[in-house]
Amino acid sequence: MLTQVGFRDIRWGRQVDVFSGSKHESDAKEFDTRGVTIAAFKPA
Repeated sequence: MLTQVGFRDIRWGRQVDVFSGSKHESDAKEFDTRGVTIAAFKPA
């Protein structure tokens, strides 16, 4: 999807448990929710 809207040089970071310790931690664990960093370049 990112390439379809013009992004290039897409780099995916590692998956991180961003909900650990939050009030919605149990919901996130139930659905195996993770956060991930994405870096990309979109030419003008």
